[in-house]
Amino acid sequence: MITLLRDVHVAAALLSIAGFVLRGFWAWRAPHMLSRKPVKVVPHVVDTVLLLAAIGLLVLYSWNPFAFGWLTAKIVLLIVYIGLGLVALKPWFGPSVRVPAFCLAVLVFGWILVIARRHAFVPFV
Repeated sequence: MITLLRDVHVAAALLSIAGFVLRGFWAWRAPHMLSRKPVKVVPHVVDTVLLLAAIGLLVLYSWNPFAFGWLTAKIVLLIVYIGLGLVALKPWFGPSVRVPAFCLAVLVFGWILVIARRHAFVPFV
């Protein structure tokens, strides 16, 4: 069961970042695509699956997410990623704000992935 949940979590994480990158491209090149219903709904479904799988893993492992520094780091960085993603995809911010926010969001997501693989907050040490 743990392996299945982990695989679902990883797949949802990869779908989440792929969808974010695609929506970022559309925000830049084809903003009309962002107003389509599936584009608005699918990311929420994917992110809900991602979150539920994460909670399921925490329950099955009997882990307190704040007892492990790397898990706490993932949670904090997830909040940062969400904030940057919001700025990157909202049209009322200009390109001078949206493009750096998008790039930073992708970097933060990458950092979350590295932390997840290494189970260390500072994965480069």
